[in-house]
Amino acid sequence: MDTRKIINIFNEFDISSTKDESKYKISKLESITNLNHKVEVDDKKYIIRIPGDNPDLINRSSERVNQELVKNIGITLPIILFEKDTGIKISEFYEDLYTFTSSDLKNKKFRDDALDLLNRLHNSDLKFQENFSPLNVFKTLAKNNEKIENESKAIGEEIIKRLIEIGLESKPCHQDLYHANFVYLKEKPYLIDWEYSSQGDPIFDYADLIWQNELEEDQDSINDIYKIIDIKDEKIKVKFELFQVLSMITWGFWAKRKSPQGNKGEEVLLLAIKRYENNFS
Repeated sequence: MDTRKIINIFNEFDISSTKDESKYKISKLESITNLNHKVEVDDKKYIIRIPGDNPDLINRSSERVNQELVKNIGITLPIILFEKDTGIKISEFYEDLYTFTSSDLKNKKFRDDALDLLNRLHNSDLKFQENFSPLNVFKTLAKNNEKIENESKAIGEEIIKRLIEIGLESKPCHQDLYHANFVYLKEKPYLIDWEYSSQGDPIFDYADLIWQNELEEDQDSINDIYKIIDIKDEKIKVKFELFQVLSMITWGFWAKRKSPQGNKGEEVLLLAIKRYENNFS
């Protein structure tokens, strides 16, 4: 997005009345999914998110509602603007914000803080609007003319049947627990970026946390999660393992649609197939 369009957004929504382009300092920020920019104007600093081309058709209206709901339990950072039709979001830019790295979740303090945020979310009485669902999004993303995708889709459908037999809960969930969605501000932890949030089963969140942050071999991390989800019940352990494979399938398909020229998505799907066959066939 060019500078003038960003300035027009700031003017239209009364973030700033400044129209002179020379008064703005705009720089692009790294982001996997969306177009994020740091904007400096009127001696203030902001982040503007322009939604990218998401392959899973996120419902931005639901994201906005869920974002508004979750701010009431104190586990996320405030936003200044969320435009429900476009998904444009503007927040304050914090110089002292610390974003978790890929290795931070192996540290017990970081991990405990992250798990506490999730526990508070899941045990709240919030009712999220339906949005992204790992129980069905892979069916939408799969192409029927590719062998690996057909096999992955079939396994996903088997997993759903098994999960339904075990029993599914409906609680507010984040559903995109990549490490960079956990941050510290003034030493207090927060969970950000709610675009995949929806009612769902909390165990998917914990399984997703493990898979997205490469914690499968970190037994301390897994043990901490086991304590939270009462893994003493063998059915819950099976459910947790099934959701880990489902997380792999979900993001494998997502990666293939997002970056069709890359190999990452296919590699993840092949790994999911192997893991399911080794553990459940």
